[in-house]
Amino acid sequence: MIRVASKLLEEEAGGRDSPLFDFIENCLRNKHEMVVYEAASAIVNLPECTAKELAPAVSVLQLFCSSPKAALRYAAVRTLNKVAMKHPSAVTACNLDLENLVTDSNRSIATLAITTLLKTGSESSIDRLMKQISSFMSEISDEFKVVVVQAISALCQKYPRKHAVLMSFLFTMLREEGGFEYKRAIVECIISIIEENAESKETGLSHLCEFIEDCEFTVLATRILHLLGQEGPKTNNPSKYIRFIYNRVVLEHEEVRAGAVSALAKFGAQNEEMLPSILVLLKRCVMDDDNEVRDRATFYLSVLEQKQKALNAGYILNGLTVSIPGLERALHQYTLDPSEKPFDLKSVPLATAPIIEQRA
Repeated sequence: MIRVASKLLEEEAGGRDSPLFDFIENCLRNKHEMVVYEAASAIVNLPECTAKELAPAVSVLQLFCSSPKAALRYAAVRTLNKVAMKHPSAVTACNLDLENLVTDSNRSIATLAITTLLKTGSESSIDRLMKQISSFMSEISDEFKVVVVQAISALCQKYPRKHAVLMSFLFTMLREEGGFEYKRAIVECIISIIEENAESKETGLSHLCEFIEDCEFTVLATRILHLLGQEGPKTNNPSKYIRFIYNRVVLEHEEVRAGAVSALAKFGAQNEEMLPSILVLLKRCVMDDDNEVRDRATFYLSVLEQKQKALNAGYILNGLTVSIPGLERALHQYTLDPSEKPFDLKSVPLATAPIIEQRA
């Protein structure tokens, strides 16, 4: 009945003055726990629910946090976590109960409790929360670890002055064992900190450089190499990143080697002092076993050796603005119809931005 009433209430235009809402609210005082939880969940899930309307449901969920039944504690903290996404202030009153759940023997409950606290806690509580998280991170699954990382990412945006503490914690997590989704979540979080906070750039890049020294995921290695190519040349000491990048050329397989070659070229394109060293490294890459690596090295060498900033910007730093399928067709047609004239890139149509469908 609660679910039916909730559905009808969503369809009504009468708002919270409806007797249906009164019925759901009255169910919060039912003697059966499942009825009470269902009523609280229904109120929480109502669209555009205000903090005042949420208050009775939050109070009930707060009581469930201290229930001896693990299922009820889990349901309560999961629902409070959902409330905290839109109305963190409404859940603040439950912080003490949530802190007690951080040490819960059920790690799923503990994880949800800590991520809820990360959304509702104050800046002064971050250091303490990080210590609490560290105590059980190794005991939970990657799925819950990703949830923790996402909560930390939101915290970085909320409290920029805590970037150093959060970055250090993320790097500790990055060095631990974990699957692809978990490691990707951490890497993306560190990258977002680097992009939003200039003071954290060099620290973040150094952490990522250490990570790719022993990274088993090709996608993450190439993503980090691309970032190093973009941000590394702008740092105070860009030369310190070259060793990490060139190590990938020596030690990794072809996809990562190709990404490393592109990153090296970006350093040479933006730093005249480093250019001679970069040219030496690229000449070594011309002898690579893989076609893609050889072609990239040859192309970047031919551009960099001309020492023209316009060419560097057009072909290395900014990339091609043409349509890749169009370029492929034009090149294929050029090989079918030989000409004494060199291939003209202007004959290739420009790339168009993807059209993203707006969701209703």
